[in-house]
Amino acid sequence: MSVDRDALRQMVREVIREAIGDLKPAPPPRPAQQPSAPPPAPRPPEGPVATGPLAADERSRVDTVRIANDRDLDAFVRNLLRLFENPKTRADLRHGRLSFQLAGTQRGGAGSSRRIERGAVTERQIADIAASGSSLVLGPKAVLTPLARERARALGVTIHKERT
Repeated sequence: MSVDRDALRQMVREVIREAIGDLKPAPPPRPAQQPSAPPPAPRPPEGPVATGPLAADERSRVDTVRIANDRDLDAFVRNLLRLFENPKTRADLRHGRLSFQLAGTQRGGAGSSRRIERGAVTERQIADIAASGSSLVLGPKAVLTPLARERARALGVTIHKERT
């Protein structure tokens, strides 16, 4: 099964816009003299639930999600928004310690690597390398852009720089 990543990204953006539009702003704080009501109990997540094994370093996790239709996509985005409410989970998501992959996609072997001899390595190339599960080997005449370095760190791509 081939997945058009750009189309999937566009669908996620649209669902997020719709989901955010459904959210109501928080009510203003109550005056101090009124007793506060207990917060509502959290709802169990619907649809795909992030459940993946911890990586070897036990500091990151890759969750596999199955998105077969618009309903699954909507449920995933709503679950993602719920994950973003927790400050620790939000930091994990932003820094790449919690990431997602589509069910059924194959990753490259643990020993696979991509070599770039010369030129600038961009963050798009890093995203492609991360998606294939490879590491990056930079030749002596290759350079890594600052955004690519940041993306590699967030996605957990190992970079080896060869010296002359």
